[in-house]
Amino acid sequence: MGPLLLRPNYISPIWSGPRVNEARGLPGDTLYGESFDVSVHEGLVNAVEGGPFDGTPLDELVREHRAEIMGDADDDGIVQIIVMDAGENLSVQVHPDEAYAQAHENDHEKTESWYILGAEPGAFIYCGATTDDVDAMRAAAADDTIGERYCRRVPVSEGDFVLIPAGTLHAMGKGVFALEVGSLGFKTYRICDWGRGRELHVEQGFDVLRTESRPEPNHLGVFDPAAPAAVRRGVTHRLFSSDVIDVRGTWEQEMDGRYEVLSCVAGEARIRTAEGVTELPFTRSALVPACVGSYTIEGTCRVLRSYAARS
Repeated sequence: MGPLLLRPNYISPIWSGPRVNEARGLPGDTLYGESFDVSVHEGLVNAVEGGPFDGTPLDELVREHRAEIMGDADDDGIVQIIVMDAGENLSVQVHPDEAYAQAHENDHEKTESWYILGAEPGAFIYCGATTDDVDAMRAAAADDTIGERYCRRVPVSEGDFVLIPAGTLHAMGKGVFALEVGSLGFKTYRICDWGRGRELHVEQGFDVLRTESRPEPNHLGVFDPAAPAAVRRGVTHRLFSSDVIDVRGTWEQEMDGRYEVLSCVAGEARIRTAEGVTELPFTRSALVPACVGSYTIEGTCRVLRSYAARS
């Protein structure tokens, strides 16, 4: 079993920008602001694209070939990958931790991270609260002004990577194009939607809010095709980590007994294994089963190597 390409699940939220369509060569009559590219979460499961398992849902394939795909991973949750383009601000959100998600939603923790693929001049993300005064924040949530009044604005640019732990008040700002690496859960509590009238989940949001969580981006810089090959840690969390690999020619990687997800975030990549070569265009991701053992990335490119943390 070689690397698995998966069929994207495209979504068209009201805030969609054009860059997912542009990167994937899709017509522009419907803007797909989100592409769910790797997921086994109920309702979001990707199917395999091409190869001997073409059309097989990923969760089914994991059940039937668990040891080959997961290796010694101790759960069935695959690191999730989503590509997003914010034509307008996303809603201000909070996600639950594992204990709350299990107790109230029959779900798992949603901690996420954003690698910034591109950002318009002056673009920023909302990331963390500017106050610990929960009563003031509740009052602002009541009239849908919490985003402007109490969300930290953090400027971002291409090559930034920011971890957003569960409980963090956050939103992607207009003009940001990003690839999300996240944990298995998907429950979202909207606290502010900028007056757009969609359902809010204020009480649940405040149940899980951690006002002390104020993350800062890891500034990795724009990919430089002329620079030497390098690997750096992008984000680290108890549930997953993601390394940033700059490739100029080839990069050989030994695996660690469990699956990995590779995402091309600059240039065009190829993944060479004993099974052959898998093409990985800009913004696309592939699941590399544990049984592959090792692989070589070829090209002039930047690739995220994301994997579940060891317990």
